[in-house]
Amino acid sequence: MQQYSLSILFTLTTLLNIQSQEYFEGEVHFKTTYETLVESVPNELLIQEFGDSLVGYVQEHRYIMKSNTRGASGEQTLLMLMDENLVYFVQEKSDTIYRYPINQVKEELLEVHKIKDETKVILGDVCPALVLNTKNVDPENPFTVTLGKYYYNPKYKLNKEAYKNHKSGHWNAFVNESGAISVRNEVRHEPIYKSVMEAYLILPKEIPDELFNIDRYNKIIVDIE
Repeated sequence: MQQYSLSILFTLTTLLNIQSQEYFEGEVHFKTTYETLVESVPNELLIQEFGDSLVGYVQEHRYIMKSNTRGASGEQTLLMLMDENLVYFVQEKSDTIYRYPINQVKEELLEVHKIKDETKVILGDVCPALVLNTKNVDPENPFTVTLGKYYYNPKYKLNKEAYKNHKSGHWNAFVNESGAISVRNEVRHEPIYKSVMEAYLILPKEIPDELFNIDRYNKIIVDIE
């Protein structure tokens, strides 16, 4: 009986701690659909290489994105560590982890702004939208511009200060405008494909620090520019 009471107390304490946090911590589950813009790249190939589902594990100063990619390298994981100013790119079937600065800029920010009177109901909440458009400046990247409309849920807040150096993809600009997690991303990756990624499950919960321990992968780390 005492063990049962302690279990209830632990559960209640965890829930209260999560609810008292100012910024979102938890899991966000997405499904992704694709529409190719070129005949030589079928939708099936896009699903294979980029995956059609993604899980985000979010803490205040860092997050992880894990996608069910099905290419030769298996599932892919991105660890975005704002507190260390680093990104780690992990491929399931590769013995190498690639590391680069999170403030690395390979796109020119064209525009970012909220869209007046543009909303969608997602998971029962009315979610406003903003535009984030970038131009690629990396000659090795096949995409020329990325045109995005991102819906966000103000109920799930992000710490703008924590994201200020997250210049990869200019995600700092998104967070500075929205102050919240994105829940639907409608993105056109010129000139190859369009994608829609929408959250179907959001779980506020404590995310264990162990998930962010890069040593647990037991792989070689290589720095890239």
